[in-house]
Amino acid sequence: MLPALSDKVGSNRQLLVSNKIAPSTLPTGRRQNALLELKRVNAIRVSPADKGKKHWSVIEVFMGSSTIPEELRNDMWARDPTIRVERKMLNFVTLRHDVYYIVREAHLFEHCKFCSGVMDLVVFGANPDGFLVRLIGGKRLARTQAMFVVGLLTLLVQHLDITTRSCCAAQRIIPRLVHKFLFA
Repeated sequence: MLPALSDKVGSNRQLLVSNKIAPSTLPTGRRQNALLELKRVNAIRVSPADKGKKHWSVIEVFMGSSTIPEELRNDMWARDPTIRVERKMLNFVTLRHDVYYIVREAHLFEHCKFCSGVMDLVVFGANPDGFLVRLIGGKRLARTQAMFVVGLLTLLVQHLDITTRSCCAAQRIIPRLVHKFLFA
């Protein structure tokens, strides 16, 4: 026979009480906030910086809001951007390389849908570090940079969920990286 159980704290044998533990698949704070903010982005515009800054670009991020009238929501360029940051061409190249290496190291054999899309974008998509793009510069460089950033943002919004259930390392790291690039 088993000895009698006691619910007193000082007792040798205590009753087992079930505790509700939050599952480990709940979203992590920084990743969740970054992804939620990225999902609110309606449009991105990249343009060359002033004449004095040769290899600089201006990124304007337009965020969604329910308080904007419908006619202005349809024409995002008619209003001021929510965020406006200046980045060097080297920042775009660094983002592209970081994303590539994160995705490459995230899987041993077969990539998930998100990582496959990111690899396609990096390998076959717009390359802000291309020789001809750098040589021509100006608006073509800004358009190439915009195509890369918009493509990456589209992949993030389409393939990623707020929960971290069955996420690879790239799905946890890249949203914070892109958020830092666009908003910091």
